[in-house]
Amino acid sequence: MRLLDKEYAYVKRYRELVDVMVKHGFGYLVDRYGLRPSHPLRGWLKSKPLKEQLILLSEAERLRLALEELGPTFIKFGQILSTRHDLVPEEFIRELSKLQDSVPSFRFSDVQKIIKTELGKKIDSVFISFNPEPLAAASIGQVHMAKLPGNVDVIVKVMRPGIEKIIETDLAILLSLARFAEKHMKDSKIFNPVGVIEEFSRIIRQEIDYTHEAQNADRFFLNFKDSETVSIPQIYWKYTTKRVLTMKYLEGIKISDMERIETAGLDRRTISNNFVNAYLKMIFEDNFYHADPHPGNIFVASGEKIIFLDFGMSGYIDPVLKENLINLIIAMQRNDIDTFIESLTEMGIVVDMETQENVLRYRLEEIINRYYSLDVKFIDPIMFLRDILDVVIKSNGKIPTNIMLLLKTLVTMDELSRELDPDHNVADFIEPYARKMFEERTSASYILKDTTKTIWNFVRMVKNLPRRVNHILTKAEKGTLKLELEHKGLDNLIEKLDIVSNRLSFSIIIASLIIGSSLIIQTGMSPSLLGVPLLGFFGFFIAGFLGMGLLYSIIRSGKW
Repeated sequence: MRLLDKEYAYVKRYRELVDVMVKHGFGYLVDRYGLRPSHPLRGWLKSKPLKEQLILLSEAERLRLALEELGPTFIKFGQILSTRHDLVPEEFIRELSKLQDSVPSFRFSDVQKIIKTELGKKIDSVFISFNPEPLAAASIGQVHMAKLPGNVDVIVKVMRPGIEKIIETDLAILLSLARFAEKHMKDSKIFNPVGVIEEFSRIIRQEIDYTHEAQNADRFFLNFKDSETVSIPQIYWKYTTKRVLTMKYLEGIKISDMERIETAGLDRRTISNNFVNAYLKMIFEDNFYHADPHPGNIFVASGEKIIFLDFGMSGYIDPVLKENLINLIIAMQRNDIDTFIESLTEMGIVVDMETQENVLRYRLEEIINRYYSLDVKFIDPIMFLRDILDVVIKSNGKIPTNIMLLLKTLVTMDELSRELDPDHNVADFIEPYARKMFEERTSASYILKDTTKTIWNFVRMVKNLPRRVNHILTKAEKGTLKLELEHKGLDNLIEKLDIVSNRLSFSIIIASLIIGSSLIIQTGMSPSLLGVPLLGFFGFFIAGFLGMGLLYSIIRSGKW
């Protein structure tokens, strides 16, 4: 029964997805790729014309509205796509960045049930008071004000009932569509749709587990525990589970509410400076940053303190990424194109240098010449990264998710800072960090350490070489050695040969039916109809039916 319920939920949700896409003017895509669910009247059913208000909107705007109507999974997917400048046109990037995750609240009785199930006690046994009216409601959960014993004001996030099942169904549909795209859309493989959906699935599954967000919040809390300019709410683990999150209430003003900020007598330039410095500390010192800095997640308190909320999405600066970002700056200042390309390769930005080596090298040299000899304080790192990614994208390169997430975060940070302080220049704040890292990298102690590491790696490689060679030879002797060869450019040929072989087999079967039926008719065997053996007549009928089907498929393919 569970399997049947799961299949029913899948089919029902898939129909809803198709209906919403058709409603917002994407019926042509549904029909082009045969995505419309089967229906006995399918051939006679036509998509309803677009409503007048939708006709006036661009395709990007209609896509945003469709994703918002489809709910949490697709809203989050659109938000992730808004960071993928390598996959999505700029017009769609701008629209997807506007996606709003705001829906009607769910009943307080459901809140009570979830808290009792998760915490093992009734709501009035856990909290001194609990406001039944939510402060905010989103598609994954909603937020309530409450008080813990000791008169502690807290915020309680409660997950929406049944949201996990909805998201898992949506993820199954998205993965199915991604596999379909890789199989039937020739150009889709370069975008790795299955890989994109699998990475997205990992991210959204973390967001429907509040313990993951609580762990992130704890880490930020420890990183900023001594800060005088940043506040992170404390997590109360005793009252936190996978579906309930309890954190300390910190009062503040939304960072984008300029009118209230000025009315409160807060200095916008100081707020901007504190905000940028907080992010630079996360990136350059903590190697762990808040990756969703939209205005709803950033507040300002008295003393121009920055309050961060919602820690479901975070980014990690691993040592390899950090080292190669520094290498890029050093290579640029030394006009060293080889080190520049080597760093991009280690970061996973340049994957296949051989295919477009001359063009890509020329474009990267242009970037180096543009910034060469400039002082660090005059180099805008956001524009620098954008320039590199633009070149790679134009050369059909692939941008790792962690790089795109970092760039998206930096861009949003920069936009909010400029809104607070029009004279803001992020390069002024990054200069001390960049100069410090540059000095560290060129110091004698670092060079000695790096050289020692290189020698040790070489010694370890030489030491392990005999064992590895012996391992290969042993496998060869046993006949278990396997070589994997990757062909390029043969996928379409194999697909076409498969189609040809299927049609040829089909034709042979039809010809066999015709010949066999003709021989049966010659025998005059009974039973018969009008002197024609029924078995032969039936054979001709099947051959004709199959032949019409084959002819239809050939005509439909447009290749005959």
